[in-house]
Amino acid sequence: MTRRPRAACLRAGIAAAAAAAALAGCTTISTTPMSDALATQLRGQDVAIVTLPPSTFSVVLTHAVALGPLGIPEMVAEGRRVLADDHIVDPADTIATVLGDAMAGQHGAVVLAPHATSPRDEPAAIVAAAARGARYVLAVGTVSWGVGNLPMPRSNYFVSYVARARLIDARTHTVVAEAGCMQPQDGSEFNGAYADLSADNGRLIKTELAARADRCIHFLQRDLLAI
Repeated sequence: MTRRPRAACLRAGIAAAAAAAALAGCTTISTTPMSDALATQLRGQDVAIVTLPPSTFSVVLTHAVALGPLGIPEMVAEGRRVLADDHIVDPADTIATVLGDAMAGQHGAVVLAPHATSPRDEPAAIVAAAARGARYVLAVGTVSWGVGNLPMPRSNYFVSYVARARLIDARTHTVVAEAGCMQPQDGSEFNGAYADLSADNGRLIKTELAARADRCIHFLQRDLLAI
């Protein structure tokens, strides 16, 4: 089966790209769709859902980009403020729920409750955190998210969201299917001041984040579950 490695980083364009990468970090996402044989084996099998802690939510501010690495603490601080003050929630658990429902509906898997969280991103730790009795574990984590900035030719802000989902064999701790949802710029940038984007308790940020999460679900259903 072919694996297509892709680097998933928060990209903010030109000078902002380096700052965004430093904030969100970078991880490699391989695409390994669920095979027909595995889809057949899922019928009647217990599947647990585990989410992972999200990466840092950062806001790439125009003036902070000009400071280079010295501006990173301000971007991180603004991201924390937005999450806390505007009550923005990591979409990973919602995405995992939809994927679990799809596995149950399309492949006859039995999704166990409740969902769990793992503090570490290794398959063994994820399986250890999962509900007991699971034959497979669906792990979903937010790889990078935040507000980016395109400084040229004008200041356009955008909400970025990247997630990764893996199906892990609980007996062998082997990743048997994996995919991510890296989304390029699509013209949905907000042409205006950050103060306007973040106004009204972050209403526009929440709206765009929800849209990105919905698109992420589409990609993961296609690339991970092959449906």
